[in-house]
Amino acid sequence: MRVLISVDMEGIAGVSGTQDTLYGRPNYDRFRRLMTDETNLAVEAAFAAGADSVVVNDSHDGMRNVMYEVLDDRAELISGFNKPLCMMEGAQEADAVVCIGYHAWAGTAQAALDHTISGGQIHNWWLNDRLVGETQINAALAAHYGAPIVFVSGDDKLAEQVAGSLPGARTAVVKYAIDSMCVRSQPLSVVRRLLREGVEEAVRGHATVPVQRVVGPVTFRMEFKRSSHAEVACLLPMVRRVDGRTVEVTGADALEAWRLAFGAMRLGSTCDMG
Repeated sequence: MRVLISVDMEGIAGVSGTQDTLYGRPNYDRFRRLMTDETNLAVEAAFAAGADSVVVNDSHDGMRNVMYEVLDDRAELISGFNKPLCMMEGAQEADAVVCIGYHAWAGTAQAALDHTISGGQIHNWWLNDRLVGETQINAALAAHYGAPIVFVSGDDKLAEQVAGSLPGARTAVVKYAIDSMCVRSQPLSVVRRLLREGVEEAVRGHATVPVQRVVGPVTFRMEFKRSSHAEVACLLPMVRRVDGRTVEVTGADALEAWRLAFGAMRLGSTCDMG
């Protein structure tokens, strides 16, 4: 059994703002260590559940945050930004996916550091007319390769969204969001137990979790924060303008739609440079 662990940072217990999550900010080094600690709990639990191999995909910001020298040395580590599947790189060979430190989608009320893919460019993101966040987008990509997301950790608002969109996936609420930059974290001993026990149970029962495969054609619609983002994204001929800030792309399946959408977002973001 092969397990992919995708690790973001905003949903790590104790994290409450960008002072904790961005390189060079005062608390970053402290919380990248806690991010690695939560990752290690998931790795340990996956192997305890019978995994033959575990791949960790660093999925936060520049994707060079997990401390390789501290990571459980039974796990492989994917780091660096230019990955075709972004947060789901490694799903191509996975039987089950575990998501650690995730967060609610952009615009979620009283959710910790809510955003979708890019906090600087994206206002909203839809999958076939359904508002989604990173977890749901990633579930569609993992499902393309036949792997279910079996476990997700983060705040209470994220857990509510997972319960409504990914039947069978287990969740661990490691903190309760009071506002976008204010949280009430569980005691560290409780967090460790939730992650260790939750991941082990989820991985052990991965075969019972339905794979949420999205039947094609698949359309991603993105509402940018600025009209200039949409203007530049539409330089790609396959991108359709919906309104001043909104574009959409359609692919034969989730993978093709993701490649088109991610490319359009990356291109659109270049308008911030000039």
